[in-house]
Amino acid sequence: MHRKALEELRGKYAEMLAMRVAHAAGDEEADEVRERMAALAARFPGALREIDDLELAEIRRKIAAIDAVLAGEQEVERWMEAVALFHALTRGALSAKRWLGGRKTVDLSVQGRFSEAAGALPHADDTRAWAADLALLASPPRGRLTDAVFARVARTLGIPEREARRLVFGVPRRERGKL
Repeated sequence: MHRKALEELRGKYAEMLAMRVAHAAGDEEADEVRERMAALAARFPGALREIDDLELAEIRRKIAAIDAVLAGEQEVERWMEAVALFHALTRGALSAKRWLGGRKTVDLSVQGRFSEAAGALPHADDTRAWAADLALLASPPRGRLTDAVFARVARTLGIPEREARRLVFGVPRRERGKL
């Protein structure tokens, strides 16, 4: 995993922590909160779910774990890879989906136009990663883009999709009460 990806991931959790602490202290302006949340969601799709779900102690634990990796004190953990990959793939999938503009099928002509346009789209590298699977984004499994993203995360990491989901978002809400 690249150092830049780890630094970005650390920045995400630091921003989440700062936002949660400011909220708890009542030290926030509504307009600023909206701007910060929009910026966080744009850079890290899925982060708003995390900011709602994660306990402060867990956010702090994640920051400390990333700091330890950046300092060379420990190895990259699997969740770090999964989360960074999830954000990159989701950014790219959302960009490609916007480019598709509602198309439900992809033929060779559409594929060619996408390949030409992808470099100029937001998050170009992340977007280009979907060039071979553009049809999957046009008509994702169960109509859900995140299903396509998690399938790709799982395939890339060589793990079951259920494990990929747990690495990114933890235990699903519906299962938490059963633990």
